[in-house]
Amino acid sequence: MILVVAAGAGVFFILHDREKDNGLSLLAGVNTDGSGLYIDKNIDKSTMFDADLNPIPSGWDGKIFGTPGTATIQHVQLQQIANSMGMDFKMYVSSIAPTPKTVYYVPGISSAALALDNTTINGGSLWQPQYQKIVDDKSSRYKSLELTNNLFPGHACCVIAGYNGYLSGHQDETVRLLAAYVTAVNWVNAALAKDPTHEDHKALINIAMDAVKDFKPTFTESEIEEALKSVVYYYGENSSTPLSKLRGNIASLAGDLTNMPGVTGNNLADLGFVSDSTGTAGQKFAAKFVNDSYLADALDLMGKTPSKSKEATIKVAVINGDIHQIAIHVADKLGIFEEYGLSVNLIKAQNGPGVALAIQNGDASFGLLGAPPLTITVINGELLKA
Repeated sequence: MILVVAAGAGVFFILHDREKDNGLSLLAGVNTDGSGLYIDKNIDKSTMFDADLNPIPSGWDGKIFGTPGTATIQHVQLQQIANSMGMDFKMYVSSIAPTPKTVYYVPGISSAALALDNTTINGGSLWQPQYQKIVDDKSSRYKSLELTNNLFPGHACCVIAGYNGYLSGHQDETVRLLAAYVTAVNWVNAALAKDPTHEDHKALINIAMDAVKDFKPTFTESEIEEALKSVVYYYGENSSTPLSKLRGNIASLAGDLTNMPGVTGNNLADLGFVSDSTGTAGQKFAAKFVNDSYLADALDLMGKTPSKSKEATIKVAVINGDIHQIAIHVADKLGIFEEYGLSVNLIKAQNGPGVALAIQNGDASFGLLGAPPLTITVINGELLKA
């Protein structure tokens, strides 16, 4: 079953009969890097960044950028660039006169087609392979500005979130889901390392092509191949505390997001997290938010014969047309979930906030989405308290 969940620019907090106290937990990593900034072909890139990739204010002033949504990692990174130059980051409204020292955005540009058809924006930021299509399509008026890999090297991107109300009563299913996912991640990395003529490598390209089949203009195999090269796939570290590094990233991210104008309505103190001699507010937030116990058990389960005594159906929300999340499709297409006694239904969403909405509405128990929209959702919805 495929259910499509849409979301606009913002983050939603529609919980219906679900208890807010249950909240969401970050359970595993998905990828680092893997997005890109594109710009109008007539704009000289040297006016935007210097040789050391420092942004040049005069080149950004007044430019209009498309983003997939205001809580997405692509939007947040563009705002970080603007704010680093001492500039405002505001939504573009044609009826309002532009102001100096301002970079503008148009939300909801979540696919290559939407970017290619938009005549207002000067550029934008988007995930792979949508970014690759934008800069490679022969009809495109855009070119590559810079990969986020180079601007924010090693940045935490997509993660796996779980609804606590499900996790508390389904530990076995959760562990098996994560074990299947890690198996798929390992397969993806092995396939990428193989020669392009190898059957596994070709199978990966075909699965990625299938994952973006809903989109026009259609993707070419060369675009998918190039896009896959810019994404770093991982789940965490193979240890008893596999998310220790990601926990540190989330601690910094939570602090950064609450200090960025207009991103969060709450700060960490509103949730009861306060810096003191035992740690920063961000560290305390991350310690409670990032739960790697399920992933540690999943790593222990791998290599053993998984029990199928509890066959289960699980709903997982994913971003449609985003190959950051290709491992979940690999696990589905190659029958890896079945090996762990699971039937997984993928719920397609427009962007990260859409994935958060699917979890909150009860349409999915798990979701793959960017670390920023997940963290913003939790902070703004007060879904985690100290």
